Amino acid sequence: MSDFKRYVCWDVENVISTIQTEAVVASPAVFLSTHTPLSIQRSRITGRSFNSTGENVTEEDVLEDFLNRQTNTRTLLLPVVGESGSGKSHLVRWVRENIEPSDDRKIIYLEKSKTSLRHVINSLLDGVEDEEIEQIRKDIRHATGTFTAASLARRLITQLSVALADLGKDAVAGKKRQLVGPRGISLLLQDPLLQEQMLEPGKFIPQFAQHFLNDRESGEERRPRFSLEDLPLSPDAIAGDMAAPTRQIFGILMSRDELQVLAVELLNEQWDKAVQELSALGGGRLLGAMQKVREIYARQDKEIVLLVEDFALIQGVQGDLLDAITETSEREGRAVLAPMRTLMAITSGYFHDLPETAATRIATSTGGFVYNLDIVLGEGTTGPEDIATFVARYLNAARVGRGALESAGSGSVPNKCDDCMVKSLCHDSFGVSADGFGLYPFNRPSLTRVVHSLAPQENPYAFVPRNVLGSGVIPILTDAYGTIRKGEFPSTFFQENYKSVRGIDQALPNGVSEDIDTHDPLNAKRRRTALEFWADAPTELVNLRQGISEAFSLPDLAVDGLHEKQHISPTTSDRPIPQKERSTPTSPPQKEPSSALQRRLQVVEDWAATGSRLTTDEAKIIRTIISKSVTYREDWLTPPVKPVSLADTEKAGWYTKNVKSNQVSIEDASSEAMSAGAPIVLKRNPATGEFFKSLLRLSADAVDEVRGKDIVRLASIADAARPAMRERVAHSLERTDKDLIAGLRTSLLGAALAGRVVPGMPIGTLYAAAFDVGNEWVRPDVSSRTEAWKERLDAHMQHRSSLVESLLSSLGIGQGTGAVHVVDAARALPLVKEAAAEWDLSAVELPQWVKGAGQPLRAGWQSVVRGQLQELRTLFGEIRERFPKTSGSGERLVQQVSTALQMAKAEGITGPLERELESRAAAVAEADWNTLSVLEKDLSRVDDNLQDPSAESLLAVAASIRSPHLREMCDYLTVADSLLDTALTAARMQTQNAVSDAAEQLAGLLGEWKQAVDNASTHAEAGK
Repeated sequence: MSDFKRYVCWDVENVISTIQTEAVVASPAVFLSTHTPLSIQRSRITGRSFNSTGENVTEEDVLEDFLNRQTNTRTLLLPVVGESGSGKSHLVRWVRENIEPSDDRKIIYLEKSKTSLRHVINSLLDGVEDEEIEQIRKDIRHATGTFTAASLARRLITQLSVALADLGKDAVAGKKRQLVGPRGISLLLQDPLLQEQMLEPGKFIPQFAQHFLNDRESGEERRPRFSLEDLPLSPDAIAGDMAAPTRQIFGILMSRDELQVLAVELLNEQWDKAVQELSALGGGRLLGAMQKVREIYARQDKEIVLLVEDFALIQGVQGDLLDAITETSEREGRAVLAPMRTLMAITSGYFHDLPETAATRIATSTGGFVYNLDIVLGEGTTGPEDIATFVARYLNAARVGRGALESAGSGSVPNKCDDCMVKSLCHDSFGVSADGFGLYPFNRPSLTRVVHSLAPQENPYAFVPRNVLGSGVIPILTDAYGTIRKGEFPSTFFQENYKSVRGIDQALPNGVSEDIDTHDPLNAKRRRTALEFWADAPTELVNLRQGISEAFSLPDLAVDGLHEKQHISPTTSDRPIPQKERSTPTSPPQKEPSSALQRRLQVVEDWAATGSRLTTDEAKIIRTIISKSVTYREDWLTPPVKPVSLADTEKAGWYTKNVKSNQVSIEDASSEAMSAGAPIVLKRNPATGEFFKSLLRLSADAVDEVRGKDIVRLASIADAARPAMRERVAHSLERTDKDLIAGLRTSLLGAALAGRVVPGMPIGTLYAAAFDVGNEWVRPDVSSRTEAWKERLDAHMQHRSSLVESLLSSLGIGQGTGAVHVVDAARALPLVKEAAAEWDLSAVELPQWVKGAGQPLRAGWQSVVRGQLQELRTLFGEIRERFPKTSGSGERLVQQVSTALQMAKAEGITGPLERELESRAAAVAEADWNTLSVLEKDLSRVDDNLQDPSAESLLAVAASIRSPHLREMCDYLTVADSLLDTALTAARMQTQNAVSDAAEQLAGLLGEWKQAVDNASTHAEAGK
């Protein structure tokens, strides 16, 4: 390994101090050392436009023309036109540096960064001593010292409003007439709310005021004029207190676009007048002063050379200054004004929008020509070489440093590469310019791609020096200084900010990117960027040139298994590889893909490799194949969904036609945003791009070209998405866990109605009851059930069979056409436990298949439960009133009553209830009187918690099966009690008459019973 690993030959401080995007900032030595001849075209002026003559000129040609062209007025105005950053001010600066000092010339230089009016006027009047001119200087100092930027902006609006109000209709033509005068657009400038809108940050007037008072500090272009965005025409501006005339003109402008354009023209036309009135230059004072300056220099036999870096500098004094610098030198055959030569930089857009008077003056003074710097590189063979030459000078300056450049003297630019110990490897790997300056860390392909990435979208071949330096070279060198040393270049910063331009530069093929992911996953992103920019996007995975791989810490890969190992040859490493020269991997002969398929494959290639959008047709094919594969992979053998058809999946929202992005989401596919909630989300990456190609080949029946690993991936995606599809089907069929729990809870509540289960029972019992159709369910205690309870039970049982069948089909095994014989307990048991956690349906949303069985258990359910509890309390109370706990067993009671009745009958003591009592006695013959204690205990359990009895505790008592004889017990005791009084009275009468011992015995027996009943009644009253 050589010393070139992680090597840097510049530092950030030198980059910032020597690479200047503003020509005026650099010192002469730095400026000249980095100067690269500009591409300049001579263009003919046509109105306010210009057309190329096809004549390319050099800076020397411009200098020669500017200094030596003769005109009949002895004044010359040469515009240098071009878009922002094209090098206009650079050319003006170069001309200044190359004008030889002379006693017969006065050079006035207006720097674009010196924007304040005071500086412009002082520069124009520099060196002239005259009372009138000195007064102008004082007035300017006073005017500009009086205002702040905010106060000046407000005064400018007011002054502009006055100028527009004073403008008569006869001074303009056409539709502009309805916009001038005191009821025209001047009203907009007087409204406080609309004024505030015009003074918002970024609008023209506050920007102008700032530059008018202070020199420019940043590299931003100065706005030269009003635009439509400066009009205060937001609909929000219509305020309730807006004056009626203002509202009228506001409405007219809002509704007519052509009047808005004319309004902007009027603002620009009257702007100079407003500025001059505020700056003490009104009434032609500047014109007069410049004439006097020219008179003074005429007496000294001097020619004035005016160099203006930005035409916007003279805004506000534009008209007077243009008149002054273009006015003929001779009057009545005698030279009274000094000749003037003006070289002025004007942005292309501003030139097109010049006021007609200014355009006419410029066209007349120039002889009808401008120098155009809107250059285009890259379409011809010289583009990459021109770019390399331009950038290499700045790279060398950054290596040498400002101090060394200034010490070297004029005409001598030291080359830092001359004594570099890694020069040979560096120049072989990265290339060198025609001047001998190394291109490291760039090479020709990377420079060309960076330039293209920074060009305007509408003109990708445009070369804008300021953008190339300010947005390309400077930030890349600054970033690379640290990231190369860390082994992290091309860094994330580079990857995110510089992209190959689709249709201009070949993108790295997606297949190569996928090979990189496989063979170098740790450095995949950096290696992809390096191959695309520095190796010009080879068609197969190759290793970088040795110097590039060492400097960027990207070691060689073992690519022999893919193809013959290659290195980029020295002859092509620093230039773009033409498409016809690109090598292609050797592969077995294959069937030529159809043109339609080839087009589709290219769409996917562009999507994966260049970041373009995936078109609708290709996305549709891919989504359809993936979606169908999910349905094909599903066997539907696992609950909760029994086998379904494609129609069922479509109904459930799992589409196999017209698949939507919420099902299969593809990053950057047309007409969709990434859907994070989609079950299948496919991000853009090399592997996915190749996967999509295989799917397209499958769709076109080109199966021989489909990669096996892509089929495996398709199956893997399908398997992973099956649960999501099942979930959608489950939702559609209402078989989600939530739905099944609702069904199971309904089934358990129905079983509780039937007395088969109650809350708190073992899970095994609950589990069995939940899946029981209930065909053999009969409540033996129906006589003690309320009518509401019985009605709810009957209504539930009418639908229970359907409910349980649905549960079995969802949770059972042996589905399809056969009946379900086994429930999948592993899945069902947790759901039953969840269902049994609550015994209430009031807050549960019931699926459609549950509603029939569930409705009887919803509305008024708690009232039914409490009503049944009250029924049990009433029965129990009536029984205990006549059969207290201390009375012994119920069987003994019945026997005693039977004996007493037999004795009474023998003594002739009978009553009307005798036969009914005998019938009631037969009904309770089988009764288990001990169950009363269980009922008493259960009732006391809920009665002891009257403040907050749970629904489960109430239901547990109400639903439990009780003795089937409760009602009969109560009826028997009631009849026996009624008969008691009659029999006892008769028995006592007979005892008093001493009729027999039997009568006395009967009276005693009945007396005992009566006493027990009375005692029971006393206890019952105390309890109440």
